[in-house]
Amino acid sequence: MDSTKKHFKAATEVKERRQNERHTFSATAEVLELISGIRLSTRAADLSQMGCYLDSLNPFAVGSKVRLCIQSDKSELTCAAVVRDSQPGMGMGVAFTDLDDAQHALIKTWIERLGSPSPADFSTSLISETAKAAPPDDQTDDLAERLVDLLHKKGLLSSGEVAALLRARIL
Repeated sequence: MDSTKKHFKAATEVKERRQNERHTFSATAEVLELISGIRLSTRAADLSQMGCYLDSLNPFAVGSKVRLCIQSDKSELTCAAVVRDSQPGMGMGVAFTDLDDAQHALIKTWIERLGSPSPADFSTSLISETAKAAPPDDQTDDLAERLVDLLHKKGLLSSGEVAALLRARIL
């Protein structure tokens, strides 16, 4: 492997900091920042046993303590959480705090129903397989792949739809 390829590979690898596997998830959510009283209606985009990612144009700051209510499959999870990651214009990652056994069980049930790979698994498997079969020659192909990946992560495209797009060589 030449030095350019080694440099590119090192630059694209991201160290995974999460302790639990994330799963593609889409549910309505409401989050209340406890100190300011600001309430946001949002969407939970990823879910793990220990937290989730909330889409929001104006996320709360890292360290903010929040009260979170997620509704999915006619059930509701209400819990305390703390903001661990904040990306203005995109959203925030929150870690659940003080979950009881019933709350852990509900999250486990939601994850079992999903049966989908984590977004990180999707990115590295499906997209990289397509790239091996037909490497993009210009930036348009790369942008299209990233857009499809983002739409999948946001829950707007299913894994099956993405696979069909890639198999049909639309990209």
